[in-house]
Amino acid sequence: MKRLLFWVAVATLVLSGASGVAMAATATSNMTATATVISTCRITSVTNVAFGSYDPTDTANLDSTGSFTFRCTRGTDYDLYITGARTMNSATWVGDNLNFELYSDSGRTSVYPSASVGITGTAASNAADVRTVYGRVAAGQDVRAASDYTKTVVVTVQF
Repeated sequence: MKRLLFWVAVATLVLSGASGVAMAATATSNMTATATVISTCRITSVTNVAFGSYDPTDTANLDSTGSFTFRCTRGTDYDLYITGARTMNSATWVGDNLNFELYSDSGRTSVYPSASVGITGTAASNAADVRTVYGRVAAGQDVRAASDYTKTVVVTVQF
């Protein structure tokens, strides 16, 4: 009798618990994730070309370097150039100009292009690309002393 009561209790628990849990069917649907990857480039930093002190009586050129860093989407074609006159102007002495040049190589033989169709390339990855800019102020320029010869040029990455 105890056995019979035990099995009746077990059957009652199983039946009462199972009746609220059983599911008859399921429904599914697919969800798609999408994104559009854009072809883009951006300049992330610029280090100025600071020539320091220029002695117009010295026979040696005055050299300095600067740099810029850019990033492009992998596979993006780009064109690098630097626009703007390569002449620093004095705010103190109107008409006094100190000429300089910017180069893409350390030997200072390849002038940095100043217009589109400059230095071309294709981004191998989206990693930062650092380019050194090699500057030179030619020796022997006839200018007056002033502490403020400056010029702003524009670094461009066209894509």
